[in-house]
Amino acid sequence: MKTLFITGGDLRHKYIVYKFSRFFKNYKCIIEKRDLNIKHKILSKNKYYKRNIENFNFYQRKNFEKYKNKFDKKKIIKTIYRNRTNNKIFNKIVRKIIYNYKPDLIFSYGCQILEIKKISKKIMGYNIHGGLLPFYRGVNTNFWPHYNKDSSKVGVSLHKIENRVDSGVVYFTIRPIIKKNSTINSLSCDAIKKFGSIVPKKFYLITKNKKKLKGKVFKKIYKSWRKKDFSPSMIDIANTNFKNYKKKFLRS
Repeated sequence: MKTLFITGGDLRHKYIVYKFSRFFKNYKCIIEKRDLNIKHKILSKNKYYKRNIENFNFYQRKNFEKYKNKFDKKKIIKTIYRNRTNNKIFNKIVRKIIYNYKPDLIFSYGCQILEIKKISKKIMGYNIHGGLLPFYRGVNTNFWPHYNKDSSKVGVSLHKIENRVDSGVVYFTIRPIIKKNSTINSLSCDAIKKFGSIVPKKFYLITKNKKKLKGKVFKKIYKSWRKKDFSPSMIDIANTNFKNYKKKFLRS
């Protein structure tokens, strides 16, 4: 099965591609390298935000750097730089590659929104969402559960790509195991690592045996979180909420 991965360029993204590529060997990658946008550059001046990003990157390296050399750079068919493209240009480039490469299957993870309605209906398109669907849609979706005193809803989901963001049929949801030393950032990385160890193989075996992929349609549409919803002052609240939740969880 000819597969196309459209993904970000961070260690966690390459880890997921590597995990899927062990089963879907006939593949190519579009890598979207993201820079700090204007808002992030402003936020980076805030010491609490900067500390939180550094902490997340620490756990990302701890969990995924060892897979860095297992990612096959020769499979990259195109590198797109987000600071040089808007969503319209991004989708135009992607559609051209799809037309020429003719994949049977598309996985997206950590890239801009795909205009799936303009892509052939014959191609199966799935998105790997860093959040537990249907409850947390949009961005930073493994942060908001902690801020909302809802820490049980951290995870990673695989769903069908539809026109509405993070709204398609949900096929897999993976929740991480909360440990004594878990933090909001380590838990997010644990979810990604667990997803990579379970879902690619399960997905492959279902498609290999020509079985129907069973998913769930959720009628209720939950809030889609946006970048403008976030402020650095929320970080301490999220950390405190998670610590309180963890104490109760580990005692139960």
